[in-house]
Amino acid sequence: MTIPISTITTFRTTFNPFSHASRPCRLFLSLLRTPTTTPTSSPTHIDIKVKQLPRNSTEQPVMTIGFKGGKELTLEVGKRGMKIGDVVEEVSRVGRALEREASLKG
Repeated sequence: MTIPISTITTFRTTFNPFSHASRPCRLFLSLLRTPTTTPTSSPTHIDIKVKQLPRNSTEQPVMTIGFKGGKELTLEVGKRGMKIGDVVEEVSRVGRALEREASLKG
């Protein structure tokens, strides 16, 4: 399943890099941080902000993905016990819905 990168505008995440529950956050971040999304001059630029927690932190990992049109999706990865496939599926579902909505308007 592919991620509709063209619909994503922002990505915010908070995680403990040493926690197993944070794995989906780290992997999704690596999927989004590409040579086409990093430069601000790029049409597919994604504003990425990462807050890494200290090693002994017990705070659960959280991701917030902002889409075009102002829609935001917050995933509490740690509380829901999500895996990377679940995250990609959820983000893709919202992205496809936004693409479909845009194609119907245009």
